Amino acid sequence: MNQLHRGDLLLLLALVVPLWAGGHFAPIIWERDEVIRWLTQASGVLALTCMLLAGILSTRLPRGDRLFGGLNILWTRHHALGAASLLLAIVHVWFVAASGLGHSVTSAVQRLFPGPDHWPIVAGWLALVVLVIVLAPTFKFFGEPGYARWKRLHVFSGLALLLGIVHAWPLAQATWPWWVLGLLALSAYLWRKLISPRIGRHTYRVEGLDRLTPTMVELCLRPEGKPLDYQPAQFVYLTPLDPGLANGQGEEHPFTLASAPGEEHLRIGIKALGDGSRALQGIATGSTVQVEGPYGTFLQGHDRKRPAVWLGAGVGITPFVSVVRDLAHEGRSAAPPVHLFQLADRREAAAYHDELERLADTIEDLDLTLHLRERDGLLSADFLRQHCADFASAEFWICGPEVVDRYVRGLLHAEGVPNSRIHSEAFHLL
Repeated sequence: MNQLHRGDLLLLLALVVPLWAGGHFAPIIWERDEVIRWLTQASGVLALTCMLLAGILSTRLPRGDRLFGGLNILWTRHHALGAASLLLAIVHVWFVAASGLGHSVTSAVQRLFPGPDHWPIVAGWLALVVLVIVLAPTFKFFGEPGYARWKRLHVFSGLALLLGIVHAWPLAQATWPWWVLGLLALSAYLWRKLISPRIGRHTYRVEGLDRLTPTMVELCLRPEGKPLDYQPAQFVYLTPLDPGLANGQGEEHPFTLASAPGEEHLRIGIKALGDGSRALQGIATGSTVQVEGPYGTFLQGHDRKRPAVWLGAGVGITPFVSVVRDLAHEGRSAAPPVHLFQLADRREAAAYHDELERLADTIEDLDLTLHLRERDGLLSADFLRQHCADFASAEFWICGPEVVDRYVRGLLHAEGVPNSRIHSEAFHLL
């Protein structure tokens, strides 16, 4: 379980305020009708609050993710609030019906569907319908969602926010929380969809494209204006503008930076994992891209007293490449000692390995080991121990596919390594 961060405390406070302002903490009289009325109001208030907070978190301001310990954790909170808003809205509808069923079925139907003249109720139903449309892919009702389709559906989330406020406004006992949260949520939506693409991004030009493996390239980008200010191992959202791309033109996707902050160019390793990233393998040199960020706290702010073990699988090696390049560029040691394990299926799939070997020889306290599945089998504790005798006492950083993350965590847990010493970076539906 992730630890609580400052952002989580702000979310908890924001969840409580609308309940407190509307006097919805507990029923005054513990009778059936009173309790159902309270549950109806409280579930409705919490549903709208969760929806608005999910909207606020979509702002995605660079460095704002640090309040939550990284953008991947912030997005986990965003997804949880979105899911909670839908479930609470359904519970709210159920309690509205229950309040009428105490009298008759006709009364329950009348409360749910009072007619088109009762526009707040109509707005509430429409908000629920839009929520289902927006969130259904997240629940995987229709299979694994496509990234582009999933992003396009989120354009309608602003409509759900508006309809939810229209539903609650005339029924609320205190409207000021909806003023505050509503304006923040709508401002976040406008920033993300309209303003940020115009003023919140850096423009770069593709100066080079280096083939690293049969399925992975590194983009070399030259800044057209003010360059990005970032730390090693952070990531950005990249929007290619090359009109000749087969897929993904104008779509934003998250990619980890492979360059060091002191370099003249921005370098990004991209593996062909989907239609958009596959198309980027052939992006035209000289075309422009937009970069938004930086994001992420991976390899930042953790326990620096213990030796570290880094495990990078596939394209997950890129954040470690960024840090190694930074150490070499600055002429610093890796103290406390670091052991980097690069995990790949076969030698030709081990992107950056030749460079990492060369740089590791120049950096004090940095060791590098290549694990190839076709040669060494599945990664095991014995393999880790063979190359890093006291690995179980180290601090661990993992970056790679979700299946690798789960496998390595299970391996480390079996060796007695607690979750508090295991950190990972993941881009699932970012």
